[in-house]
Amino acid sequence: MNKPLRRTLIIVFALALAGLGFLFVRNLIDFPVYYAAGQSLLSGRSDLYAPDFALGRVMDYRYPPFFIVALLPLWLLPYSLAAYIWYLLSVIQISGCVLIVSRTFPSLNNAKGSWVLVALATAAYFVMALHYGNAHLLATFLLFAGLYVFLRGNDVVASLLMALAITIKITPVLLLPYFALKRRWKMLGAVCVFLLIINLLPSAFFGVRSNNQLLSNWYRHVVASQEFHEDNGPINLSIKGQLRRYFSSVDYSRRVDGDVQYPSVNITEISRESLDAAWVVIAAALFAAVLLLIWLRESRSREVVQPDSGLSVTEAHELSLMICLMMLVGPLTSKIYFIALLWPVACLASLAVDRKTGEGMLSMLGLYAIACLNLVLPLLPGRSTQRLLLVLGLDFYVNCLVMGALMFAAVSRVRALRKLSGEPRIEAPSQARTP
Repeated sequence: MNKPLRRTLIIVFALALAGLGFLFVRNLIDFPVYYAAGQSLLSGRSDLYAPDFALGRVMDYRYPPFFIVALLPLWLLPYSLAAYIWYLLSVIQISGCVLIVSRTFPSLNNAKGSWVLVALATAAYFVMALHYGNAHLLATFLLFAGLYVFLRGNDVVASLLMALAITIKITPVLLLPYFALKRRWKMLGAVCVFLLIINLLPSAFFGVRSNNQLLSNWYRHVVASQEFHEDNGPINLSIKGQLRRYFSSVDYSRRVDGDVQYPSVNITEISRESLDAAWVVIAAALFAAVLLLIWLRESRSREVVQPDSGLSVTEAHELSLMICLMMLVGPLTSKIYFIALLWPVACLASLAVDRKTGEGMLSMLGLYAIACLNLVLPLLPGRSTQRLLLVLGLDFYVNCLVMGALMFAAVSRVRALRKLSGEPRIEAPSQARTP
């Protein structure tokens, strides 16, 4: 494609995105909550976690003090302008996620049709993210950026980005055991330091004592006791949510926002306490299995480095597994969280480039299946149909499919390395010495 045509297409695409923004900002779901909380802050209130600080008990403010203070300039603007700026920032974050993934898996850029399949498999989640205007998109962008910088070997910057992602959405903390397994103690220490600094910064606005009290309130409101939000918020698509819907009776009529038309799909009746205990056991077993697989793979092979990029293919694949695991075992995974599947799906597509191997063929089949599911299912007519698909947890199974294919590829790699363990080791082309 010649440069003038490429430039024209970029301009047309940018103008189309800018125009679509005027449609998206009319019906944002989560950004109005942030904006209402910001207005309460500007009015002099500091009880961030009071039910009426934002838009009620269901649409309440659920982020640490840093988030609302860091975005203070947005709260000073009229809502329509603030919402449009938030939309543009969201588009930039999506572009950043795609750019990061394309550089992490450069083989996709030369594989015909690979990016089309990746787009079909994940685009619906990103459209939903734009519609909601949720901060999870920002957290995912920071997470991707942190992982990319980690692969480049800059632990300090990676730690800062990871700490920001964890501050906004605590779920990325589930990736930290991976860095411990890799003995990246400097990075883990830096993450802890940056987390402390970031969450102490609002003390300049609230005062040290008030900020500490707000952090304590945030922990109790969001982390320690989130039953109300689990029952009234988005459908939980992690193992915990699946267990509750399949093996206990969920009374949707008790949802206080009137969103009650969800069918029951449970096949038996087990107490919530027993199911939560089962979730902990299953989550711990999955965590141990994935970390053991990563350890076995590392113990039998040294890193394979991509020429020209300096990125570890092995670690990029391992991080794909960890991202899937994060969404699988987390206490609360709503549908919008699956924008993070962009990284694992791109990894799957990079494996599918080599279709001569068993893992390559399986990766391609999995990629086609995921693309078809996420292209066809959202188009099925009827709100009742979509609600049924949601409570059945179809996105949960998409995540399982991606993770299963990635684990199969990892196991295949371990077996192959075991067979070759007696052969002499050959340096990667990018590291080979010249005479």
